[in-house]
Parts: sequence; structure tokens; C-alpha cells
Amino acid sequence: MSVEILDGATIVNFLEDEEAFNVSVRDRFAHLDSNHDGQLSYEEMLKELQGLRFDHDLNGTVDLEEFKAETRQMMLAMANGMGFLPVQMVLEEDSFLKKAVEWESAKLLASHSSCMAT
Repeated sequence: MSVEILDGATIVNFLEDEEAFNVSVRDRFAHLDSNHDGQLSYEEMLKELQGLRFDHDLNGTVDLEEFKAETRQMMLAMANGMGFLPVQMVLEEDSFLKKAVEWESAKLLASHSSCMAT
């Protein structure tokens, strides 16, 4: 776990970067898919579900697209609730919010490095 400062813009910008968001979702999905069948059973998602409706087509499993859609909706809801004033949060290392902070830090570092090179 680490303590990070983020705001709603951090989350929204991360979600808008399709490549970064998709990599994070695929990594988390693969971590949860313990039998590597490309589907998440309710047993595999027990911790993630906690009352949420990931299984949009109600077929008893959650595929990558359902997982990505629900993750995006949850993160947008967090961003909207958080607003655009920075807050300090304790984040787990493999959480989507931690990935959003790391993504933003990498973007800022790359931007700063390119400015220093000119």
C-alpha cells in the first residue's frame, strides 16, 4: 500500500487513455482468472463483486468486456464523487486507482523530460 494524492481528473484522464486502461483491466482480469479460461466465474470474482452486477448478460460468467465496462463505470463514479480537488488516499499496489496515479506520474515525467531536452 502507498499514500497517493489524486483527484477526479487523474481518474478521468486515465480512463480516456484507452491503451493504459485496457492494459490495467487485462492485467487485473488475468490475475482474477485463476483457471485461465478467459471467463471469470463468480467464485473467481467473489471479492470483486461484493454486490455489483458485472455479469451484464446474466450467463453466469463475466467476460473481459463486461469486466472492463463495469470497472470503467465504477471509476467514473469515484471520479465524479471525488470532484477535482486533490485528496490523499491509501491505495493498494495493484488497484486501478494506483495504476491511474502511476499513469499520470509517467505522463508528467515524460512531459517534464521533453521540456528539459529542448
